[in-house]
Amino acid sequence: MTQPPSPAAVADQILAGNEAALDEATLAAWLGGDSSIWDLMAAADRVRRSRFGDKVHLCSIVNAKQGGCTEDCGFCSQSKHFETHISPQKFLTSDEMVAASEKALSQRATALGLVTATRGMDDGDKTLDHMVEAVRAVRDAGHTEAHASLGFVDEPGLRRLKDAGLTELNHNLETGRSFFSEIVTSHSYDERIETIRSAKRLGLRTCCGGIFGMGEAAEHRAELAMTLRELDVDEVPLNFLVSIEGTALERAEPLEPMEILRVIACFRLALPRQNIFIAAGRMHLGQLLPMMFSAGASGMMVGDFLTTPNRGVEDDLRMLEELGLETQVCGDERPELAPTPRRLPVLAS
Repeated sequence: MTQPPSPAAVADQILAGNEAALDEATLAAWLGGDSSIWDLMAAADRVRRSRFGDKVHLCSIVNAKQGGCTEDCGFCSQSKHFETHISPQKFLTSDEMVAASEKALSQRATALGLVTATRGMDDGDKTLDHMVEAVRAVRDAGHTEAHASLGFVDEPGLRRLKDAGLTELNHNLETGRSFFSEIVTSHSYDERIETIRSAKRLGLRTCCGGIFGMGEAAEHRAELAMTLRELDVDEVPLNFLVSIEGTALERAEPLEPMEILRVIACFRLALPRQNIFIAAGRMHLGQLLPMMFSAGASGMMVGDFLTTPNRGVEDDLRMLEELGLETQVCGDERPELAPTPRRLPVLAS
């Protein structure tokens, strides 16, 4: 039997130019525990530093439309299928979204994701008209890039959003195809993939990741990583389930810190080019939180999440300063799609 390559050997191949050096079988084995976490992290950190150096990308999100979503995603407190602490609310106004963008800038985020708890929106819908105007307002204000997570949007609708100033579409796959139906039954995996492909055809950047700790196996995690590689997405948010009372996954136990670091390192080696940032559930890392960068993360979400709080922004920025990591200026690495940035504020001591 052929001996599988070591993490160091895979990193060597990646640094030599083979971004697909890690195969799915080896990845699944590593995710299942078949390699030292320290070896994985050392290899992942080499790859991260070769691609991103000491730069870290920060982004923020805002609940542009809260609650009442028709979909049955088992992890989501905003689904109308579950009784949670979330009450449906109307869409934020464009001015409110611009204010959220200005707040994101003060937190050194280069992008604000406008997120709606909706199945989606098509060209001609009033909800799409509203979000097109909001995207335009955020772009014109110039605080941050305008990103959005709007569910399913048809190609004409995506074109309108791009023309208004949208630079990136978020549309998470959540998990591997073979596990997806255990979490979501109200729409298909193929619908999600087609939305991502539509965005790519229009030249939008794509932000697509998943949630870990929903009961999936190592094979499902590897399957997700390989799908993201095939789709050639630009950014990969890694979320770690925060169980919310009332949802289908309310009894799920949080992942252990070392397992979270293993996931991050494996995804970095599987997706060496992508910006991998850590979003919901990073508090599960506890005292090991700074090690997410050593494990291969190149960014994180700052400010509160959609329905749950995050760590304090000042604590996050101080952590980066103490680690010697620099926050990216809006437009770094991708100037052709970024709006003209304003000067970032200096963190008060």
